[in-house]
Amino acid sequence: MLDILYEKIENLVKSRLFPITIIYAVLISILIFRLFTLQIVKGAEYENNFTQKTQINTDVSGTRGNIYDVNGKLLAYNEISYSVTLLDTGEVTASQDLNAMLYKVINIIESNGGTIDLDFGLQIDEKGNVTFTDSKEGQADSENKSILRFKRDVYSKSKISDLSQEQINATAEDVFTYLRTAKSSSSLRFMISDEYTKQEAYKIMAIRYAMYLNMSQRYIPLTLATDVDEVTVAAVKENSGDIPGLDITTTTIRKYDEESAVSMAHILGYTGAISDELYAEMEDDGRAKIYSQSDQIGRTGIEKEFEDYLHGTKGYQKVMVNQYNRIVSVLEEKSPSAGNDVYLSIDSDLQNAAYTMLEKEIAGILLGKIHNSSSKTKTENGKSVIAIPIYDVYFNLLQNNIIDVSEFNADDASDLEQRVYNKFKNEQENIFKQLENILDYNNYKQYNSLSDDYKEYVDYIYSLLVKKEVINKASINTEDTVYKNYLDNKISLSEFLQYALSQDWVNRELFSDPNEYYESKELYDKFVDYILHDCLADTTDHTFSYKIYKSLLYSQKITGSEICLLLFEQNVLDYDKDAVNGLKNGTTNAYSFIRAKIKNLEITPGELGLDPCSGSIVITDTDTGKVKALVSYPSYDNNMLANKMDVAYYNNLTVNSSYPMINRPLQQKTAPGSTYKMLSSIAGLEEGAISSPSYKVTDNGPFRNNYFNNQGPKCAIYPRTHGALDLSHALEVSCNIYFYEIGWQLSQVNGSYNSDVGVEKLKKYAEKFGFSELSGIELPTADYYKPTISDTDAVRSAIGQGSNNYTPANLAKYVTGVANSGVVYDLSIMSKIVDVDGNVVKSFEPVVYNDDLTSAKSSTWNAVHTGMNLVVNGSNSSVKKYFKGLDVEVAGKTGTAQESKSKPNHALFVSYAPYNDPEITVTAVIPNGYTSSNAAEIASNVYRYYFNESEREALLNQAVGSTGGTTSVTLD
Repeated sequence: MLDILYEKIENLVKSRLFPITIIYAVLISILIFRLFTLQIVKGAEYENNFTQKTQINTDVSGTRGNIYDVNGKLLAYNEISYSVTLLDTGEVTASQDLNAMLYKVINIIESNGGTIDLDFGLQIDEKGNVTFTDSKEGQADSENKSILRFKRDVYSKSKISDLSQEQINATAEDVFTYLRTAKSSSSLRFMISDEYTKQEAYKIMAIRYAMYLNMSQRYIPLTLATDVDEVTVAAVKENSGDIPGLDITTTTIRKYDEESAVSMAHILGYTGAISDELYAEMEDDGRAKIYSQSDQIGRTGIEKEFEDYLHGTKGYQKVMVNQYNRIVSVLEEKSPSAGNDVYLSIDSDLQNAAYTMLEKEIAGILLGKIHNSSSKTKTENGKSVIAIPIYDVYFNLLQNNIIDVSEFNADDASDLEQRVYNKFKNEQENIFKQLENILDYNNYKQYNSLSDDYKEYVDYIYSLLVKKEVINKASINTEDTVYKNYLDNKISLSEFLQYALSQDWVNRELFSDPNEYYESKELYDKFVDYILHDCLADTTDHTFSYKIYKSLLYSQKITGSEICLLLFEQNVLDYDKDAVNGLKNGTTNAYSFIRAKIKNLEITPGELGLDPCSGSIVITDTDTGKVKALVSYPSYDNNMLANKMDVAYYNNLTVNSSYPMINRPLQQKTAPGSTYKMLSSIAGLEEGAISSPSYKVTDNGPFRNNYFNNQGPKCAIYPRTHGALDLSHALEVSCNIYFYEIGWQLSQVNGSYNSDVGVEKLKKYAEKFGFSELSGIELPTADYYKPTISDTDAVRSAIGQGSNNYTPANLAKYVTGVANSGVVYDLSIMSKIVDVDGNVVKSFEPVVYNDDLTSAKSSTWNAVHTGMNLVVNGSNSSVKKYFKGLDVEVAGKTGTAQESKSKPNHALFVSYAPYNDPEITVTAVIPNGYTSSNAAEIASNVYRYYFNESEREALLNQAVGSTGGTTSVTLD
């Protein structure tokens, strides 16, 4: 048996195939060994080496701190949010049709209720008009640094200075066309075909541009849409398999308590993304070390002022990413730390209540002044007073974009919108024809011969040409006789514009070819055509259009009923079948309808922007200077501006004539009027200008008439007089003559009147009350809003006139010092700052600004306090009725201030309570509020809410009345 086996082996070895078999066996063995080594022994190592490409450091943002009111109510917080992101895995940019892929992404997001949210240097409206996002009124786009930086990136330049003049001057439409169709070797070669509409191309372009900017950090997903709902989340998840890199990420967004978002918007402020421009500044000043460019940062209010406390500290991760820019491992990481929590001194319930009551008070004043007429005056109590024509109400609904005129000629415009637009176009055509005649080369018709409407049009044309830099104002010789004659209305606009052309005051390149020669008339005709069809018909500027609409309303070519129906057409008001039918068939009167909507606050004073449309209430603690409420009306919803700003909402805020973005307690200055008389009283007594509180001054007519050349200043009740009064009763009836006398006596030098001396003495006391500085409230406030102490006319300055100019917060600081007999505090809205472990990082103790006035004689303070008590409770009080039934006794001072004879007076009231043991002060200011009684009325409601708890619900639910706006003389 062995012999047989041996024989077979011998034959195999001798065979020619044996060497080949051996070779194959060896090769197979080697192959098996290598495969075993690659896959089993070193498989993990080789796999790691294959996928491991780049080590990347990534920032991890900390959670932003919360903001609470004084009672611990949460006002600003973070909420989990879903965002749609796109990670450039390489497959995205390598796509054969990237634009089609992105178009599909856009449709997925938008068809499910989401919107594309990207920072882009261009914006487009519904009609396809493209403009620069950062355009600023009054500044040429070619001089705007933000726009030039955008153009630098678009045209792939290293520096702004590398841009050609053509690129610097490129319009938004030019840049849009370049990005859409550029065939250069630039990275910005989007080639978006005509199969996409302009709007669709814009959205694709915005994403492509963001991807281009994100090229250096492709491992970071690009956020396409934020705060999307669950329907969008599901749709993205469903389609993510077909679109490489499309995903949903979880983030946090800033939210504000819905109940307080509007009333406290100016205090809390809002957050926003860090722009490229801001991040560049951060890199310069070192702040970029603690921020990522994707972070949110405080833009206004407490969010901005205490950003360093709220923001927290960012962490980091060192990660490895593969060739698809996906993270494959975390090498090192540091957890971020949460921001600190901020506690305010504000009572948000009191703030909300005061805001609501102030809005109702202003609405009541409006209702008392709106009348069914085109006249701006009406008769009340036998006197002619400033009034509000109903046509101004209709017009402001258009001007403030409550009714959007740009919708009138939209593709989906309703029959009514089209009808109104046709009226506008016909009127515009007629006006343009008339303006062509006015601007005719041979027209010498002077300004004064024009109708009021056409005077307004002509004035607007000149101002528009200057604004658009068609006329270069800097090149005008202001001493030129022709120029002066035009300003004096001695020559026509046509004559002036022809002369301006001849003097090279006009930028001819805007409407003519610099290489062509034109006869003077031919050049002027081109200029006129440019004015009418390029400047006045500019679709991005509705100013001239609004003037036409106003003319149509006042001539009743557009009716009040049509305006009311447009409110329903554009969903400003909830649809009401009966009201719509009534307006259409004439059974519902438009005037009554509008009044009812104002009464119900379906249309608010802040939306209308008429006079009055605004107000302030400041409530302080008399023992600490802590602010319990800081109300600014009108306001806005900071949830609409936080995180990713709602641009349309923001734009509407900026065009509204009520200026809702202004923080009025800190930024709206007025003369203090008679509220200043306590200061004058203290100065008069302490400086010896009046010997004692019992010293009497007799009011028998104009003050020192002979000295003032028979033009002596008078009291408010003139030709009636007050007779002889002591200081407290002079405060009660607000007798100007008494306080003129204080100003006069303070100015005496060796028996002669020297106003400068009196002004300086009043200024000394004004400074003691803090009128030379900001109030101390911890909110961003520019020096522009610093108060102004009067530096002229001691006699009139003593009654709060002269050049005195203060904010409501300044007045609140002052009356707090008066209430506690001389301790003047810096006002504060802060309580404490606490870390995540509950430790107090910073506390805000009361800060005494000045206590010099505590040394004033007790008789001085007694006289002043008694007078303030009489203002509210005395037999001659004009505001006594508002304070009946209160559980506490209030002391206060009324004040009015006239800014213009064509506008209502400002209404002011400063006060404190309880009278014998002050706890709080209330300062109310209603600009153009007609009379101080209106300010006193809202203050009385605040006291009623604060001290009479059982009345709170009734106060907040009471209907808007027409009791506001009385024109009866208030003794202030």
